[in-house]
Amino acid sequence: MKITSFLTLIPALLTGCASLMPLEDGLTPFKGEPINHLFSVIGFPDDIELIDNEITYRYQITKNHTDLVTETERATGLEGQDPLIAKTMMQPTQVNVECELTVFTDTHKTIKRWRYKEAYKGCTPYREKLAANIKQ
Repeated sequence: MKITSFLTLIPALLTGCASLMPLEDGLTPFKGEPINHLFSVIGFPDDIELIDNEITYRYQITKNHTDLVTETERATGLEGQDPLIAKTMMQPTQVNVECELTVFTDTHKTIKRWRYKEAYKGCTPYREKLAANIKQ
């Protein structure tokens, strides 16, 4: 009975692990809106600059983190014509988590466009906040 109950919970648990929406999808509803609307969702930027009649708002996340990463190692031998590949699962590895999100507005502080660079899921905190905002 306990095993049956547990097996029925597995799909529900896996659904909770679904990947978050792309950052682009979370930001799109803010295009043409005042920047203050975005502030209320993801917080204030780390840097603000006025360049050529555009205001840039830069958000930045940089941290080092130890995470479990799957590493692949070559094994000796062949499987047909291909070399065998053995996987060493879940090795603790130092990773750099980075996100740089830049939002551009006109001088009236209306959002026009954005760009972002991300390494190792660095923009996840922004994705989570934007996803929660869309659900409201």
